[in-house]
Amino acid sequence: MAFLVVALVLLTALCVFQLVLVLAVLRRLREHESRFEQLAKAAGPMGASDPAAELVGRRVPELAEHTGGSPRTVGFFSVGCEACHEQAPEFVASAAATGASAIVVGTPADELAGLLEGVQTVVTGAEGERLMKAVDIKAFPTFLQVDGEGLIVRAGIAVAELPAVAPAL
Repeated sequence: MAFLVVALVLLTALCVFQLVLVLAVLRRLREHESRFEQLAKAAGPMGASDPAAELVGRRVPELAEHTGGSPRTVGFFSVGCEACHEQAPEFVASAAATGASAIVVGTPADELAGLLEGVQTVVTGAEGERLMKAVDIKAFPTFLQVDGEGLIVRAGIAVAELPAVAPAL
């Protein structure tokens, strides 16, 4: 009987020890999660590097075909991108004053293209995919300011990041 009491006490002590370890690990995980959230907020919506920023300075003649030879804002949208649907109305509002082109990739593009009604040029389908690859778009949405010759002068992941382009005369 004494053997069972000792075994029960040891088993209880072992369970309490494991419980303490589990609680300590959970506390550490919460600390790390909190640090990660702070770092993510400090880094911004796309993390430490903005994939759109690396496009500035590139000349993409394929874009010049869709800008009418004048400076223009070009937006790249993906059908399955929630942020694209959220940014579309703001893009349309800014496009109304300056003229803009929208490239929509994915199918069916009808709903997103409908949200972009009012944009001067909306490109979908295979041509949209070709332009996305030519520019090397890595994130959606991506907004570019392009001169009339296809030189990307500014880039961002939000419409608000780009100053308005003066309308072409």
